[in-house]
Amino acid sequence: MPHGFNWERFVERHWEQAPARLKSPAPILAAQEVFQRTTATCEPFRHGTRFRALPDVRFYVGHARLASPGLLLPGPDDTTLGGYLDRASEGLDGASFQLQLEQPFMFDFGLWSAVRGFLRGLMEHVGVPVLPATTELVLGRFDRGPLGLAKRPHHSRFTLVLQGQLRVRLWKKLWGQPANETEDFDSHLHEATTLEARAGELLYIPSQRWHLEEAPGDCLAVHVWIPVKGSRPTDEVKRALVSMLEHETAAAEAVPYLAYPWRRPRTGRRATVACLEQTADTLHGLTQEAALQQRLRITWARRVSACALEPVPPPDTEAALDDVEHVRRTPSTDILRMKDPSGLWIWAVNGHAFPGPGEALARRLFETLDTGAPRRVDALCGLGRNAAQREEVRTLLASLLRLRALQAVAGTEV
Repeated sequence: MPHGFNWERFVERHWEQAPARLKSPAPILAAQEVFQRTTATCEPFRHGTRFRALPDVRFYVGHARLASPGLLLPGPDDTTLGGYLDRASEGLDGASFQLQLEQPFMFDFGLWSAVRGFLRGLMEHVGVPVLPATTELVLGRFDRGPLGLAKRPHHSRFTLVLQGQLRVRLWKKLWGQPANETEDFDSHLHEATTLEARAGELLYIPSQRWHLEEAPGDCLAVHVWIPVKGSRPTDEVKRALVSMLEHETAAAEAVPYLAYPWRRPRTGRRATVACLEQTADTLHGLTQEAALQQRLRITWARRVSACALEPVPPPDTEAALDDVEHVRRTPSTDILRMKDPSGLWIWAVNGHAFPGPGEALARRLFETLDTGAPRRVDALCGLGRNAAQREEVRTLLASLLRLRALQAVAGTEV
């Protein structure tokens, strides 16, 4: 039971059925680490507004979003969450405010991995969605969430409260108005299900519930949105096809122009739109190719190894492996392998995929690494039966190290 949760019981009683408050015996995320990451993420936004960039930072005062919050964002001099909230509150004359970060951990492997580890327990019971899960960080002092009633279509949500307190009001349906026009919350509080969570607790909200957040005091929390309904696999196939189509037509930069039909076409003459028809033919041809199926398998291998938590952090810095170095397998990190019909073995680790050796060589390597003991690089390369296999193992070890599935072991630990 990762983090002490009884996931089997949770799925039976609550998953897409009823809201819940859960207590985590072991911390999932450390509040101070998350706040330090928030400060680092906000740094470029303090000097201007960034558009179409992830992670994305949004700052609200009351219900209004500030386009350029500048120094109201946390900075290097803000060493604690409480200290920052005091400073920002003073600058806003005590007004309600909330800071939101979309995809806050995509450049922090440690925090991303902690959330992925939390999701792994759930997905061992319900499976891995074909579309990605996303994360959002919220912090501030806000009587009510700046966006009012919220509901991300077709997604259920976990909220990990890291510091302070968060209260959530839940409704199955609204009272006769569009969500962005719905007000008069207080007269409908008796109809709501109310959940409150403090640091170390988390809240679960099924996809069909509308919710309204309130923070009685300081608050730092992380939302994890998981697609559950209306999430069509066609979206993933479409992305793959568009990417392949753009690759096929990359050289065609000019927009085609067609002759304007000033006159009616002659009887019996077929009207043609050659450039569009050619694109359609190319698209049709791509759907028949094995390359599309292989690309979808690679995407799926990446997603499973990330427990659907995307975007994933980039690989670590590449480093040369010397024969005398020692490495060992990283605990709690899955190395997934999938055989493509073409004979290619697809390996995936921490949301990244690459080609790797086949079954026999992989089995020998895992049997050695799964002991947990440090192993010399040259000894692991020696598992190959010939020079080509030994070089294949060396390449594999370098990939696994860069993707954090292996750890370099210092001499004092050997």
